[in-house]
Amino acid sequence: MVKSMLVLLFGLKKFVPTDCYSDVFQIPYQKLYDQGKRVLLMDIDNTLIPYDAYEPYPKLKQLIAQIKAIGFKIIFMSNNKEPRVSHFANILGEDYVYSSMKPLKKGYRQALKKAMLPKKTALAIGDQLLTDVLGSNRFGIDVILVKPLKKHNELWFTKFNRKTEKRIIKKISRHYPDIYAKIKEVIQ
Repeated sequence: MVKSMLVLLFGLKKFVPTDCYSDVFQIPYQKLYDQGKRVLLMDIDNTLIPYDAYEPYPKLKQLIAQIKAIGFKIIFMSNNKEPRVSHFANILGEDYVYSSMKPLKKGYRQALKKAMLPKKTALAIGDQLLTDVLGSNRFGIDVILVKPLKKHNELWFTKFNRKTEKRIIKKISRHYPDIYAKIKEVIQ
């Protein structure tokens, strides 16, 4: 029922990511930069670190440094509260938007205002269809879906979203078989 209402309200295409990768370490950042992307709007929880972690681990710090060396501006964009988001972002020396209310457009507007770059240069990276993918598509920017880091410790509303996502992914399989193959590869 919820799935049908969401698809009717937004259209199935709004739940389809631009691309999918198993994790943030597999994304071809140099290629994206060469294609004109300049700002990354990166989700934190279950995209970069699990819900039960509070600080970036060394391998992630190294990746962020490599991405910045390419020339990207990074803005961490999270629906989580300010203390968690600011703590994480400040360790990495990057800007952030907390309580971004994804999939609403408000947080995306705030992030691009901080980036001072045009929308066409932005790319979002996240682990949820109902927040990251839907929000990015509604705002009109490309989005990469990555596999969630840890599903077993997610909050109740995220678990609810995951069940709805499964139904939407099934519908995507019938209408967008190419991207479905990538999604299926990522979520397994």
